[in-house]
Amino acid sequence: MRRITLQGDELDGFDAPDAASYIKLIFPEPGQAEPDRPLPDTPRPKAMRTYTPQAVRTGDREVDVDFVLHGVGPASTWAAQAVVGQVIYLMGPGPGYKQAVEPGPLWLIGDDSALPAFETILSRQPEASTVHVMVEVVDAAESRALPSPAKVTTEWLPRGGDNTQAGTALEAALRASTPPPADARIYLACEAGAMRRLRLLLINDLGVGKARIVGRGYWKLETANHPDHDYGDDA
Repeated sequence: MRRITLQGDELDGFDAPDAASYIKLIFPEPGQAEPDRPLPDTPRPKAMRTYTPQAVRTGDREVDVDFVLHGVGPASTWAAQAVVGQVIYLMGPGPGYKQAVEPGPLWLIGDDSALPAFETILSRQPEASTVHVMVEVVDAAESRALPSPAKVTTEWLPRGGDNTQAGTALEAALRASTPPPADARIYLACEAGAMRRLRLLLINDLGVGKARIVGRGYWKLETANHPDHDYGDDA
C-alpha cells in the first residue's frame, strides 16, 4: 500500500462530504508523459480507475489516495513510480455511504481494496457506537490501526497472494464466528463475485435482512474498469 497526496489549483473547492465517496483517476497510457485531459463527448479513458479519497484538505487543495501495489496495471504501475510534478486527472466525487440514523452496531466486511472506505466510515462514527471490522488482506503484515471515535474490534484475515481466492478468508471467518446481531448494519465491499457469495451467506445462512446490507463490488477478477454501481442486488 502506498499513500499519495494529489495537489493542484484545479482542486480549489473540492470536497468529499460522504464517507466512502469515490473519485475517478485517469492515468497515463503507455508512451504518455501525462494522460489526455478528459472532455465531454470523448471516449472513456482506458486507464481510468475508481478510488476512495482517504483524506481531503480543501484549503490546501490536497487529496490523499491509498494505492494497492498489486503488480502490472495503469494505477499500480503509476503509483509505484510516482514522483512530485507528475500529472494525472481527477473527476468526482461520487456519492458514498450514508450513515443510518437507527441504533445498532455496524459491521464493515471487505478486502484490502475497501480499507480507504472503511477508514472514512470509521472516522465519522459517534463515540457511543460499536463497529466490528473484518478485513481480508494478502498478508498479516498489512494490518494496522484503524482510528475511530467508536468502540472498534478488528479481524485481519490473510488469504495469500492468489487473487482467485478472494473472499475465502472472509467466508471462513463469518462461518466460524457468531452471526451479526439482528440490528446490525453491514457494509460489505470486496471483489464482485466474493461480495455476492458473502451477501448470500449473510442472508440465507446467518439470518441478516437484505435491507441491512450495503454491498459494493469494488473490483472483479480478470476485469479492468469494473463498473462503480455494482451493489450485488442481483444475488
